Amino acid sequence: SKVSNIATQSMPTLGTAMATYCGQNLSGNARFCPSCGTKVPSDDPAVAEAEKAKIKDSLGNQLNWAAVLMLVYSVPFLIFGLYLLIDLNSIVDILMADPNFVEMYGFSREEVTQYFNYAVFAYLASSICGIASAVLCWKRMHYWVALILCIFSVFTGAAGFLALFMGLFAFWMILAGRLGFSEYSDKLDEELAQMR
Repeated sequence: SKVSNIATQSMPTLGTAMATYCGQNLSGNARFCPSCGTKVPSDDPAVAEAEKAKIKDSLGNQLNWAAVLMLVYSVPFLIFGLYLLIDLNSIVDILMADPNFVEMYGFSREEVTQYFNYAVFAYLASSICGIASAVLCWKRMHYWVALILCIFSVFTGAAGFLALFMGLFAFWMILAGRLGFSEYSDKLDEELAQMR
């Protein structure tokens, strides 16, 4: 009959696997579903555990790279911010001693000092937030705090395209690596358990 014909077509035969996402029957040696692209879990428990460990390692590496990116632009911001803080009066003296600077821009000494004070705050705030976010990524702790600190770091210290790009890329890596943080370890284990 038609009903039994349809039922036998959708039932997997012995030696075939079924895609966990779309339910399509797969050949015994298929590693990915040609329809939905889902990875076919291995029937061998040792292989399945190795794949799970590989996924956990990959998430850890992703968060390590996010931390490195944050440090690559946060540490120079910290050094530059501290330099400005320590030597602010000398920098202002040099600028104000240049008659071309005073004539061209017309800033008073107080205005120049105020501008550099804002710059010091932006560089130091950006670098401290970036370093704190990097540490949290490295330790796999406090996902939301790490993410917010990364955003704050990027937008308070965006001192060029490269720093902005690295900061936004680190933000994306943190966002995508959410399951690698300790507070989401149960969710990661649930996701991995679905692999068999």
